[in-house]
Amino acid sequence: MKTSYSKLISIAIVLIILMVNCSAPESKGNKSVKPQVREQNTVADVAKPNSLFVKEFELGTDENNREGIESFKLDNEKSLVTWFCVTHTGYVKFKGGKLKMLDNKIISGEFEIAMDSIRDTDIDYYLMRVVLENTLKSDSFFNVNAFPVSIIKLTHLKELGLNEYLLGGDLQINGITNKISFRTKIIQNDTTILVLTDRFYIDRTKWGVTIYSKNFEQTDDSFLFTDSVSMKVTAFLNRGN
Repeated sequence: MKTSYSKLISIAIVLIILMVNCSAPESKGNKSVKPQVREQNTVADVAKPNSLFVKEFELGTDENNREGIESFKLDNEKSLVTWFCVTHTGYVKFKGGKLKMLDNKIISGEFEIAMDSIRDTDIDYYLMRVVLENTLKSDSFFNVNAFPVSIIKLTHLKELGLNEYLLGGDLQINGITNKISFRTKIIQNDTTILVLTDRFYIDRTKWGVTIYSKNFEQTDDSFLFTDSVSMKVTAFLNRGN
């Protein structure tokens, strides 16, 4: 009985959080204002033949049969993914990752995200923040017990200019894989690599996170928030296996 009562309290708190913080802002006259969301690039965009981009490479091709390949290992403590959802912000940490380089060019890359590390950074009230974080970890959202790790695997790269790239890859969340792409700056010296992506957008419903989506939930608009979630990646890597 106590467990059921506690669960009801948690659900009520989450609904309050979502209603107050995650719903779209209202203008005068109480008309809902839908946030404008930039359309996400796709890997199909990466491969357009008439693109303005300078060079294109398909990553991971025969990487094990080429001499001179160098590995750079992700520094988990310094690296993270920052996420944004309307008025909420937070981060999630990496579990591990690696880039392989040849002649100072990326030839492959894969990164694991520790979904249990997801945190909110905009809610000051401790109880509300913890309830939101636990709800994001639940099977209604990212189901971290069943899918503790999400994976980013790089598949395509285009050079935009000095240290500027468009990367394409596969993002696996909740056991579901979809294509993504994002602009990024990659700064390298003899021993380290710094990766700084632009803010990019994904549609959470494509990874099975449909709760409180206007396209899936039949409920009051107060409890709905956008399907689009934006992210930025900051990754530090050091030479070595």
